[in-house]
Amino acid sequence: MRFCPQCKRRFDEPWLSFCSDDGTPLIQELTPPIDPNWDPFIREPKRETKVDTPSEQETQWLPRQPPMPGGWIPPDERPSMNPAVWQPPPPPYRPTNARPSQGLALASMITAIAVIVFGMWCFGPLPGIAAVIMGLLALSQIKKTPEKVSGKPFAVAGVIIGGITITFYLVLFLWFLLALIFG
Repeated sequence: MRFCPQCKRRFDEPWLSFCSDDGTPLIQELTPPIDPNWDPFIREPKRETKVDTPSEQETQWLPRQPPMPGGWIPPDERPSMNPAVWQPPPPPYRPTNARPSQGLALASMITAIAVIVFGMWCFGPLPGIAAVIMGLLALSQIKKTPEKVSGKPFAVAGVIIGGITITFYLVLFLWFLLALIFG
């Protein structure tokens, strides 16, 4: 049996959960009323009760003793019967020392090595310049966020090998220039 706390109307239908008059959620009746002036909020913990006995006034607001295991617990003090809210499982374990390597650093090293392995005569100093630029950009990004990316050895190798190829082309250019001037 349920009742509406607003209009005090009783409902016998077990499927009904809201008052048909005012839409208030219905409350489950704990004890049937004996007289028409029955107050359903007698057991409600929100309403304060005053104790007139002086010996009990000092202890009226102290917490109750916990019930014995298997003992009776008043319905308004029982834990909720609702199941716990579902929470997603924790993310999978990822070791903190495994950082992804910087793509620019790896591209810088591969470009610089490809210039040396496949010959410097095809594209001139352009791959060496690209390797140096990519390596310097990668070193800058690694310096800004060292906890997110790694690959500093790749970037350094790309800068050094790219610098060697650029130096080679500068020396070659100066040699041709001097050969033209002096003969």
